[in-house]
Amino acid sequence: MAAQPGPGAAGPDMPMLGELEEPPIVGTLPENELTGQILFQILAADVAAQGGSWASATSTALELARNTRDPRLARRALEYALAGDNLPRAWDAARLWLELSPEDPQAYHTELMLAAANGNTQHLAETLRRQINESRDKGEAIAQAQMVLSRLADRPRALALLDDMLVGELRELPEARAAMAQSAYEAGDHRRALTEARAALAARPDWELAAGMVLQFGLRVEPQQAISSTRSFIARHPQARDLRLALVSALVQRGDYESAINELRAMGRYSPEDFELLYLQGAISYEAGRPREAEKWLKEYIQVESDRRSASADSFDPTSSLVDAQLLLARIAEEEGRLDAAYDILGTMSAPDARFPARMRQAVVRAKQGRIDEAMQVLDKAGPEDEREQVLQAIVRGQILRDAGRVPQAIRALQTASARLPDSTEIRYDLAMLLERQGDVDGMEQQLRRIISLDPTHAHAYNALGYTLADRNVRLDEAEQLVQRALQLEPNDAAILDSMGWVHYRQGNFPQAVEYLGRAWRLRPEAEIGVHLGEALWAGGQRDEAMLIWRAVQNRTPDDALLRSTLQRLGVTL
Repeated sequence: MAAQPGPGAAGPDMPMLGELEEPPIVGTLPENELTGQILFQILAADVAAQGGSWASATSTALELARNTRDPRLARRALEYALAGDNLPRAWDAARLWLELSPEDPQAYHTELMLAAANGNTQHLAETLRRQINESRDKGEAIAQAQMVLSRLADRPRALALLDDMLVGELRELPEARAAMAQSAYEAGDHRRALTEARAALAARPDWELAAGMVLQFGLRVEPQQAISSTRSFIARHPQARDLRLALVSALVQRGDYESAINELRAMGRYSPEDFELLYLQGAISYEAGRPREAEKWLKEYIQVESDRRSASADSFDPTSSLVDAQLLLARIAEEEGRLDAAYDILGTMSAPDARFPARMRQAVVRAKQGRIDEAMQVLDKAGPEDEREQVLQAIVRGQILRDAGRVPQAIRALQTASARLPDSTEIRYDLAMLLERQGDVDGMEQQLRRIISLDPTHAHAYNALGYTLADRNVRLDEAEQLVQRALQLEPNDAAILDSMGWVHYRQGNFPQAVEYLGRAWRLRPEAEIGVHLGEALWAGGQRDEAMLIWRAVQNRTPDDALLRSTLQRLGVTL
């Protein structure tokens, strides 16, 4: 009888460690037996990772990788470290992976990227310089070096490093000029970025990439000249589709819709089979405020694309804009009050990624017509296929019922959805807002605290709870802590700044209140923020300034209920 394996030994059915199923590794794997001890450590690392203990999982996997010299375990340690957002440990794992698998390009580039992310510029620069010098394709090596350096948080330092690397004959390569242009742009030196892009184009006059850089970077410093230069390039290279579309985008951003449409028409004459241009003409006509022109182009595109799909065995085309065209056509009809037409257009949408959103919009359209029961029927028949769609269905249902004045019904609908999807913070947040609207502050607080427990980074849950406490003038210290946490998460959110200002107002800290409310007003001059700012100014003795703010609110929204009630309470007449 054969001896039984002792503790820690590989049994007859136990594989070699080299037989573990992982993505392929370049190079020779070590011939280690998968002993009981090694298997235990692998499982321990996986269990720690499943429990979110990324540091423990990383340490265990790294120790295993060092002991077994198996690069797959080093890569697994890298994945754990990245999941735990621990860049220094991820770099340790990447260096070990590269040490164990030195011919693996994935290991090589990963180690470079993490060196950049960790700011180790000396090691990084030496490695990249060696890579460029040893490469047969200098242009490709330079482009890769620039991409790696772009991971550095210190963008001017990245530019300086690239400057030091690209000397002599290397500097004159068009790829070197393009890399310098991109790095300068990322460092905020737009003038140099344009200069380097022009040098790249001069070195390779037919290079569309360089021409695109001249346009992109030139729009920051010499927009008219950049556009003129781009048109000259296009005249010589009418097939440069990507550049021509970039020019169209630039013209639209500058509000020159006529020139953008003319460029699209010229593209259509050069490439009459490029039917996506019809959609773009419709979209730009809509942006230009020409709905009739937009409809014409959109309908033509939809007809052509639908016919093309009908004639093809494969009706799916990821590059097609059919869904976008149908949605835009429906939006035009909806904005013009042709709601039945909008509903019918949405009803024709059957693409897998568009069917459900189209049903949601159909429900909204019926709600706009006051046909709430029909809207509910559309929602009931929508057939969500995953949890994300179930959440969206519940939220749309709640909003339609709320806007129709059926708040108790909306609350019941959201409560039912929340019981079915208890981890949905979106449903709970909408439910919390409706409960507060009905005066159930305790119910609102319960929902918001549950959201915070599910997602400690949900800034608006902290904010809503803090603002509600402040507005009721209770538990003000707690309100300040809650809103402060929200501000840490979203420091430039106008609604949260408004809440912090209101907390300070309730605490009697009027200068601080004015500071926060003023920032919120400058970011988003909405009625509620303006009314709050005016009241804080009034309470702090700055009554003329308060009147100016309130008049600005009145000019924007003359029938605002909060402004009216605030002025009445304070006995103020504007």
